[in-house]
Amino acid sequence: MIGPGVTQNAAQVINLTEPHGFNIGAAGIHPGVTNNLHLHFTSETFIAASGAYTLRWGVRGEEGELLVSTGDIVCMPSWIFRGFSSASDDYGFLLTVLGGDDTGGILWSPDVLKRARATGLWLSAENTVIDTHVLGHDPEPSKLMPLLDDSALQDLKRWSVEAMRARVLTKADRDFRPATLDTAAGFSWQIAPAVGFGITQAREHWPRVAEPQGFSVEWIRVGAAQRSAAFSLDEKMVVIAQSVSLIITLNDGDSEITQHLGMNDMVSIPAGVLRSFGCPQGCDEAEAVMIIAGDARKTPKFAPQITDAARQNDVCLDAGGRLAKASLLPPSMLGA
Repeated sequence: MIGPGVTQNAAQVINLTEPHGFNIGAAGIHPGVTNNLHLHFTSETFIAASGAYTLRWGVRGEEGELLVSTGDIVCMPSWIFRGFSSASDDYGFLLTVLGGDDTGGILWSPDVLKRARATGLWLSAENTVIDTHVLGHDPEPSKLMPLLDDSALQDLKRWSVEAMRARVLTKADRDFRPATLDTAAGFSWQIAPAVGFGITQAREHWPRVAEPQGFSVEWIRVGAAQRSAAFSLDEKMVVIAQSVSLIITLNDGDSEITQHLGMNDMVSIPAGVLRSFGCPQGCDEAEAVMIIAGDARKTPKFAPQITDAARQNDVCLDAGGRLAKASLLPPSMLGA
């Protein structure tokens, strides 16, 4: 959907080709369908939008398994073979976020490539699929993607179930908090970090996976008839609705645009654009996943009146950009 991802199909449709610093795609999975074992060179984060999946990893999928259900987020390590199978009776939708504008493609496990070749499908050295039914003969060996040998496979790190579980953010794990300066100025919404450092300004509000991935992933939640204040960012942001009730407002004044998002609708917001999130009256709450480019902490920029209103409630940002009591900070900092 955003960027080419790791597609090996030259005819693949890409909705938005503009570089974001990350790629976003999705897998629609019917019951009984299996995604075969493959290896990524950059980060891959799964967001289970709907359905349940058995995630497995290892050269032959033998190192471990975890059940991933709707609302779970899994940040997979790079250079590890992984795959998943549908574990539900209904059609499922699995979102993926990949690190970098150029992911470098993927490597399939040797067993997968051998089974594919037996059906007439080969993988070229350029990482594209060769169909021998169309070609009319087997391709030249020198033009094929080589199979990983045993020594290369033995060099790959092994991951225990416990270590992989530490990279999973389930619904029960989410740490939703009022986490931005505007919540001290009368606005009401919450953030739960998942991967990397996003826009949360709450002290000791940590993501499940903090190591650099090239992007951050956070859940946001807005209660009925509530909204955030408008803010801008220096980075690009993608918002994927995880409810049918999210409202995004962009710009201000005569150029203001309001968009009501449905489930899994996606919006890419350019850097520097004002945005706010809301939930209409009559809906219980709105939820979404927010992906932002970069590994550093991001700084939401609010209007001066938001900063002043928070200050009146004895809240400001400290020198580290975290929420603090204004009365505890040196006067020189308050004047900054």
